[in-house]
Amino acid sequence: MRICFISFEYPPKIIGGMGTYAEQLIEGLEEKGIDTYVITFGDKNYYDKKVCRISVPNVLYWRRLFFISSAFDSFRIINKKFKFDLIHLNGTYPIVRSPRLPVVSTLHALPNFRQARLALKFLRSHMTRGDIAYLLLKNPVGSIFDVTTAQASDRIICPSPGLARDIMSYCFAQRQKIRVIQNGINLKKLDETECSGVSLLDDYHIQKDNFLLYMGRLSLIKGVQYLIEAFRIVQKRHPNLQLVIAGNGEFEQHLRKLASKTKNIIFLGYVESIKEKKLLYNACIGVVLPSSAYEVLPMTILEGMANCKPIIASDIEGNAFLVKHGKNGFLSKPRDPEDLANLINLLCEDRVLARKMGQLGRRMVESEYTVSTMVDKTLKTYKSLLC
Repeated sequence: MRICFISFEYPPKIIGGMGTYAEQLIEGLEEKGIDTYVITFGDKNYYDKKVCRISVPNVLYWRRLFFISSAFDSFRIINKKFKFDLIHLNGTYPIVRSPRLPVVSTLHALPNFRQARLALKFLRSHMTRGDIAYLLLKNPVGSIFDVTTAQASDRIICPSPGLARDIMSYCFAQRQKIRVIQNGINLKKLDETECSGVSLLDDYHIQKDNFLLYMGRLSLIKGVQYLIEAFRIVQKRHPNLQLVIAGNGEFEQHLRKLASKTKNIIFLGYVESIKEKKLLYNACIGVVLPSSAYEVLPMTILEGMANCKPIIASDIEGNAFLVKHGKNGFLSKPRDPEDLANLINLLCEDRVLARKMGQLGRRMVESEYTVSTMVDKTLKTYKSLLC
C-alpha cells in the first residue's frame, strides 16, 4: 500500500495539534511497513526522504489556497513514479480538482461556521473590531474549505463523536463516510525520551513541582486570559506558585500585557523540543486548558495524561470527553476565573489526589489513546476503500 499524505503542517513546521497528528501518524504507518510520501509546506521546493516541501506565499489563512493547488500539481508528478493507492488529506482545503484516487481526509477542527457562532456567542465582548472583521472574513472562506473537503472525500476521519455530528450538520457529509478515530500518543517514544541535560527549568528559573502548565496556541478561544485572572486569585493562598505558559499565537502580546503586573507568570514561547516538552510536563503540578468555547480532542490533555499529570480543563464538549471530573482531573466552568482558581487551589493542596489523578490519566491513554490504536484504525479505513 502506498499513501500520499498531504498536510500543510509537518515537522519541522508544526503549528498545533494537526502537525503533531501528521508526525505521529506517518511514523506509525512507516513502523507498520506502509509506504508513505508526504507533501507539505516548506521554504524550499526539494525532494528528500520521501517528503516534498512546497514554497508558497505564507499569507495567514489564504496560504492553504495557494498550498493545495501546488500540492496537487506536485502529486501528479510524483504519482507517475510512485503509483499511489490513495491520498490522505490532513485538514480542510479548497478542492476544485479531483485527484482520481480514493481520498481520505482527517478533519481536526469544528466547521468554521460553527466556530464563528460559538465565538460570537461567548467571546464577542472580548473581541476587537479587528477580531470580528477577521472572523467575518474567515468564516465564509473557511466554510467553503470545510464543505469542499467533505464532499471530495471518500472517507472522513475525525477524533470525536461530537465533531462527527458537526461535520454532518455543517459540511453536509453522509454518516457512512465518517470514521471516529481518536488521536493517539506514542508512549514508547515518550518513555524512551531522556530529559537529562535539558536546562530549560534553570534558564527560566522554573521551580520543579511548583508550577502549573499551559501548553498550546495563544489565541482568544484558548481562554488563557481567564487562567491569568484565576492565577491572581490563587496567589493569595500560594504566593510562590508559578504559571508557565508555553506557546505562541496572535493573542500573545495581549496576554503578556495582561500578565505584566502579576508575579511568577513565565512565557516560554513555542516549545518544539520533545525533551523540553517532556521536562515541563514531568515537572509541573498539573496541566490547565481553560478553553473558552470549544475544543475537539486536545493533544495537550492527552500529552498531560500520558505524562501522569492531572488535568484542569474547562467544561466544554471536547475537554469533557477526556477529563472525568474528580477522577483524572477537574472540569471548571468556562470563562469563570473564580471557579478555575478554586480547582487549582484544591489540586495544589492535595498532592496525593493529584498523583492518583495523573496515574489514572496514564492508564486511560494506555488503554484508549495510543498511536498504535490510531494507526490500526486508520489502516482499516484505508483498506475499506481499496478492497
